[in-house]
Amino acid sequence: MDSDQPITGLRAGLSFSHYSVRRKLGAGGMGEVWLAEDASLQRRVALKFLSPQLTSDPDCHAKLKREAQAAAALNHPNIITIYEVGEFQGRSFIAMEYVDGESLKDRMATGRLAIPEVIQMTKQIARGLGRAHAVGTVHRDIKPHNILLTKDGTAKILDFGLAQLCSGSDVTRTSATVGTMAYMSPEQAKAQEVTPASDLFALGVVMYEMLTGVLPFRGEYEAAVLYAIVHQEPEPLQKLRPDIPPALEQLVMRLLEKDPSKRLQSADDLLAQLQAISVSGHAQASHIESSTRHRRLLVSSGIAVLALVVAITGWHVYKPHVSAKGAGAPMLAVLPFDNLGLPGDEYFADGMTDAVTMQLAKAGRMGVVSRASSMQYKGSKLRVAEIGSELGVDYAITGAVNWERTVTPSRVRISAALVKVADDTYLWADSYERPLEHIFELQAEIAQRVAAALNVAVGSPAEQQGGGLTPNLQAYDFYLRGNQYFNRSWDKDDIQIALRMYRQAVALDSGFASAYAMLCRAEESMYWEYYDRSDATRRRARQAVDRALTLQPDLLEGHLALGYYYYHCELDYENALREFDRALTLQPTHAELLNAVGAVQRRQGKLDAAAQNFMKALEYDPRSYLKAFDVALTFAMMREFREANRFLDRTIALAPDWPLPHVVRAWMAVLRDGDAGESRRVLAQVPAQVDLARSPYYWWLMRILESDFSKVLSQTRLGTDTAGFYLHRAQMYRLLGRGQQEYAYADSARCILETKVRALPEDARFNSQLGLAYAGMRRKSEAIAYARKGVELLPTSRDAYDALFLMVNLAETLMIFDEYDAAVEQLGALLSVPGFVSVPYLKADPLWKPLHDHPAFRKLLAGAA
Repeated sequence: MDSDQPITGLRAGLSFSHYSVRRKLGAGGMGEVWLAEDASLQRRVALKFLSPQLTSDPDCHAKLKREAQAAAALNHPNIITIYEVGEFQGRSFIAMEYVDGESLKDRMATGRLAIPEVIQMTKQIARGLGRAHAVGTVHRDIKPHNILLTKDGTAKILDFGLAQLCSGSDVTRTSATVGTMAYMSPEQAKAQEVTPASDLFALGVVMYEMLTGVLPFRGEYEAAVLYAIVHQEPEPLQKLRPDIPPALEQLVMRLLEKDPSKRLQSADDLLAQLQAISVSGHAQASHIESSTRHRRLLVSSGIAVLALVVAITGWHVYKPHVSAKGAGAPMLAVLPFDNLGLPGDEYFADGMTDAVTMQLAKAGRMGVVSRASSMQYKGSKLRVAEIGSELGVDYAITGAVNWERTVTPSRVRISAALVKVADDTYLWADSYERPLEHIFELQAEIAQRVAAALNVAVGSPAEQQGGGLTPNLQAYDFYLRGNQYFNRSWDKDDIQIALRMYRQAVALDSGFASAYAMLCRAEESMYWEYYDRSDATRRRARQAVDRALTLQPDLLEGHLALGYYYYHCELDYENALREFDRALTLQPTHAELLNAVGAVQRRQGKLDAAAQNFMKALEYDPRSYLKAFDVALTFAMMREFREANRFLDRTIALAPDWPLPHVVRAWMAVLRDGDAGESRRVLAQVPAQVDLARSPYYWWLMRILESDFSKVLSQTRLGTDTAGFYLHRAQMYRLLGRGQQEYAYADSARCILETKVRALPEDARFNSQLGLAYAGMRRKSEAIAYARKGVELLPTSRDAYDALFLMVNLAETLMIFDEYDAAVEQLGALLSVPGFVSVPYLKADPLWKPLHDHPAFRKLLAGAA
């Protein structure tokens, strides 16, 4: 049977199993694709019916199931989701996510793409490949046809594993077998072992085609194409596209190396290179990178202008006070040093800025604004006096760095100046040139000269240069690159790249204490952000920080890292505070340390102390929207809504495109007095480009603000928590009285959560969510048992913040099964402690409507009002 022959009986309007066929989407070498409606989950799906050649052999059919199961487990936003493998009329099909968009092949039909679009597209594909390669899955057939683009620009990889179904095929015969011919790697063309590097070669071909509109390896017949792949070099990109940045051309050509060992060895490496190119300014604009747990975000150039306008026009309200460290104690900011070298050396200039900042802050006799606030002025055209006024400092340091690589040995040229903000006058300026190996002495010398100009003693350069650093300049280079990505955001990709950089640094110098400290920070961040909750991650974090403090017992970064390890990996607050206090003795004005102390105190329920430390941290990092948000959130927990709103307004002024503070600002009106109207007005003022719909806090708020729950379903979208999103949809269908849909979505969440609980049986959040999933399926004993276990694993005595959400989950679970007294007991406990439950909220949220006529609930509201 020919692969393009239609399947007998398959037509629009046909129903089989739980699918209703709508229309044919296309056909190709692997078979036909049809759009269908999945009645069980009320969603559109794509059904790929594979050609008989691929699945008629029983071994191939078994392999199909294995490959589809492996692909289904990938669960990544840049990979098409696989739902199931089935059969119809003896022909195998795969049910998968339907993408309402176009293929990359269609997108490229009009010719080459813009360079920023190529970079962003490739980043997304690299993220998807990185996820697959991490679990041992190689695609084998990366090509534009297998990249689908959603209407919002998300790239999704299609057909993982299908290219190897019948691995005995002659790959040199037809492009419909293993890998389309023009995108094959040399090793594929020679029928050698296929590795992740083969996928990267194919991606290099795709990049070349996106950039130039033509393929790098061409021929009039198949054998000629294969010969070109194995033996010929592609035409230089710059010849076909003169505006291509040299760094991007070098990257593509490295991906197209014939020898797999000479290519980039991982998708993470590729992503790191692409991000470095973006940061260097070759990309004309960077796109928004959303963080999983509300951390730093990057803004596109247009939004950055908006943020700056809002911040400047509103800054007089929030201008920080000079630190009360004592009369005459100066406040100082080290502004981002300009990079006068290659664009790719931007991280090096940033590293010099950080190093000088740290040297000065360690003096302990002056207030030094944190790097996070100072770095927001990178590339700013404001005068130094204007920046200094906004930061609330007396003095500012400016500088420029040029790393001269063309001479041997390479040399660093630095110019620096100390400016008095009040009258914009230079108190001191100088320039330096040193061989690269003397970089640490140079950093210390600049700090000493600044301190001398301020008449503040900081010690000699020899005393200042230790700091847990390294004489190995290559290791130091990896360390600086790691810091660049770690400080960029708390997104998984950035943390993983930082991990790779720090591991390279300590591999080159096993005595590099600061690199070990930062390696711990990256490992514990993977654990805390729920990217990798394994015991192995915790062990690696502890081993790294132990090594750092063995090498240098008084290393500030080491005690900071150990404190975070105790906090994030063990929830051991006493030991965390002990380590943070040790670090504060070394640098009392360290903004991140002060903020860390506040974060631990908030988990302990010591909210007054937490608020004071958060505000003190904000004093030294006045441009940090994250620290402003921490203050706001703490006041919200204390139900001091006026103060919470004041700091939320400040957060929004600093980061108007960050969704979370807008949503929390709208919540304040509900928590304070149940005012849905004011809440709607707050949301109506949110800039159009801000995507609120993926935040769980928005999901929960919308059921209060929108009486038509069908609209809530249409206005909320999947974020980073797939199981949580399914539970949200199940909840909405329960409120709509549509039990079948509630069951289906709860069951989808159950499938995910049972796997997570098996892997991590003591994880409170997963147990709690699994209880809700069982509740949606009306499995009472299991639902209540898991929901209770979540609360028992993480009581408020252990975590005064996250435990609150688990108690809400338990109350909802109990209410679903008409256990009203027990549900009210949980809500009463929530009202008795600081948190985000209030009487006006309980009256306003339709979730609790079944309790409204229950005597215990009415008594609770009356007594707490």
